[in-house]
Formats: sequence, C-alpha cells, structure tokens
Amino acid sequence: RHGTYTSIELSMYCSFKIKKFFSKYSKFLETYKYESIGSWGTFDDLFQVGTYHSAEKFNGCLIMNSSGKFDIIETFLQFQLKLSNPSAFDAYISELTLILQSTSYTESEKYNLIYEFITKVSTDFPDFKEDLFDLEIGSFGSIYMLQEISIQYYRMEQVEVLFEGEPQCAFVSALYSCLTDSKYQLSASNKGYLKILFDRFSVIIADSTLTYAQKIKAISYQYRQFVKTYGYLEQTFLSFEISAQFGTFGDFLAMFAFGESQQCWPEYFLTLIGTTIEVSTTETATTEISTTEFSTTEVSTTESVTTELSTTEVSTTEAQTTAIITGDCSSASSVVLQVVNGQTIFYTAAMESWSTWAAIEKANWKTFCTKIYNNFVISTTMTESEKITAIIAEINAYVAFYYYREEHVFSIQLGVWGTVGQLCSCKA
Repeated sequence: RHGTYTSIELSMYCSFKIKKFFSKYSKFLETYKYESIGSWGTFDDLFQVGTYHSAEKFNGCLIMNSSGKFDIIETFLQFQLKLSNPSAFDAYISELTLILQSTSYTESEKYNLIYEFITKVSTDFPDFKEDLFDLEIGSFGSIYMLQEISIQYYRMEQVEVLFEGEPQCAFVSALYSCLTDSKYQLSASNKGYLKILFDRFSVIIADSTLTYAQKIKAISYQYRQFVKTYGYLEQTFLSFEISAQFGTFGDFLAMFAFGESQQCWPEYFLTLIGTTIEVSTTETATTEISTTEFSTTEVSTTESVTTELSTTEVSTTEAQTTAIITGDCSSASSVVLQVVNGQTIFYTAAMESWSTWAAIEKANWKTFCTKIYNNFVISTTMTESEKITAIIAEINAYVAFYYYREEHVFSIQLGVWGTVGQLCSCKA
C-alpha cells in the first residue's frame, strides 16, 4: 500500500503502529525507545515525528463537520454499539458533548479534557481498549493518534502543579528520587553531576520573573548543555520518571518541542504568574531568559563566536592566495536577505544538506524560516542592519533550546558567502 501514502503519511502511520506495539509490550518500549534507527535518529524521534504531523492532520477535529456533527462524537457512538449494554455509555457521550460544545474552554483545555476522557473510557472498558484505539475519527486519524496528541496538552496542564512546592517542587523532587532508584545504576560521581543540574532547575523554576514557557525553555537549555559534557548519561536521564501520570523527563522535552513547534502553549504559560502581562513574542521570551544566569542567547552566541571565529581564522590563513575569505559580516545582508522562490535563503540552502535531519526537524526549520521571512526579511519598517541583528538573535535562540540543532543549523552553507554559524558569530 506504499503507493497510496505520501512520505509524511508513511512516517506518521509507521510511528504510531510501532509505538502502539511498544506500549502494549512495555519491555520493548523500555529497551528500544532510545535505540538508533541507523543514522536517522531514535525510535523516540520517530514517535515525535508522528505526533507532530498528526497534530497538523487533526486540525479542525474539535469543530463540527459540514453535516453539523462532531466527528469525535460520531466515532464514540460507533464504540457504544460494540458494548453489551450501550445505554450505559450515554453519560460518556453527554460528557464528551459538553467538552466539545463548550465556549469557555480553550483549545488546549479541550485537548486536555479529551485525553482524560479517552483514558477514562479505556480504563472503564478494558476489554474494548484495542477496539477503541483502532476506531477512525472521520478523515483525521485514529483514537490512538488523538490520544497521543492530547497527552501533550495534558502534560502542559500538569506543569503548574509540578512546579509548585518548597523547598523543592514536585518536578525536581521526582528527579532527585531517581538518583536513589537502583534501576538507574548511577555512580556517586554521576549522581553529583546530576544534583548540580537539578539545583539549577530549582533556581529556574523559583524565578518569578520567568513565565512557565520561559522556565521550560531554560530547563531544556540546561539539559542541552549538560549532555554536551555527559552524553553517556543522556538515555538514563531521559528515562527518569517525573510521575506515572506525566511520564519521563524525555516526555517533558517532547512536550516542550511539541508546544514550541505547534505554538500551542496554554495562554497562562505566556504570562508572568500573578500578572496579566502577556509575553507576545519569542523575542521577549528570549530576552527575559537571557537576563538570568542561565543565559540562552548569550551562552549560545559565545559558543558560536569561539567555534566559528576559529574556523574563519584558519580559512583566512590557509587560503589567502587560493580562495576568497568567507563569513564577511559587512556583506551579510546581501546574502541573508535573499528570497529564493518565495522562501528565505535559510530554507532553500538547508534543503541541500539536510538529508540526515529528522523529518520533524525539517518541518520545524521550515516553520522557523517562514517566521524569519514574515517578521524580518520582508519587513518594511526595519533597516537591513536591524534585520540581520534580529535574525542572528532568533537563530541563536532556536539552536540554544535543543541540544541536537546547533550542528545541523550552523553548518548550512549560504552560497559562497559562508555558513549560518559564521553569520551567528557576527556581532550586532
């Protein structure tokens, strides 16, 4: 049936089939979740790709179809007919109808409630769980796919509770408890390294000047920095359990990636606690985080300068008489602001070298490049210098929060001018 699916659909359906199998047999999930699939990525990366693409496919599933009905309710009515006592399911249908018809719930809240609803139904009717998950919701996808999307919103709603508590919040306490769990088999020195990191998490979470979204970003950044040095602890760290309901630290990072890529954070994630001042842009979020000791943009920029200036110097010395000098900041605007086939050069240039990128990263980069194009490249109110400064700041922030992005993004070749990494070493 290969010919009937696009490559995106294939990756999406395969990821859910495999994850569903792994979830049914937990031993396989524990063993292979972070196993590499060649040089492409891990099974967990594949699962994230599936969730990302299915989220786009499910756009519109919370509203009525052209017949004035909810496809989700129609699907659960099919499920009701499978039961020996269908009338016992009437109350469930009423509950789901109230969720979907509500005008007071946000989309995020509805997805959260739908996850809880699916969980309740699968728990109350365990003999029909497989049948339930296999049911298709109109042309959107299966109940199982909807569950995997909605759990991301459920996790977002849990963050507020997890970040509460003194002197340690529930989130950090859960991580600390993993250090004494024998199943992780950590040495005394490795426990010490992790304790230092967890203390940093505590400082971030306690910082009242950061929104929830900013705190999550800063934690992700600290993790990225940690695995650069202690990469051998990565898989163990990702498997640390936050709670049975929430999942693992790896699930926490997946939630962050989903929230950022889909731009679907709950509204209160973007406001300071106790205020109604909304953080309306990524630029503001980046700036506020960079004022803390866990500076995202600042540290990222410093690393870029160290690496890329070194590269430029070697290139200049060796090629003074044989090749042009690359990475000339004074001419950056002539390249960076180019538009190729209606796209920024950052996207078209990436397409020439991204064969090793995970599908989700290609999609994320396309979304990011569209933002760069709309906000800066075609801006009629910014000078060229302002555009370059803003673009560099955006790229540094983009790679800072994800431990695997910097190498890919910084190596993108912008024609003969130089690389994205060299661009990011240019000072404003």
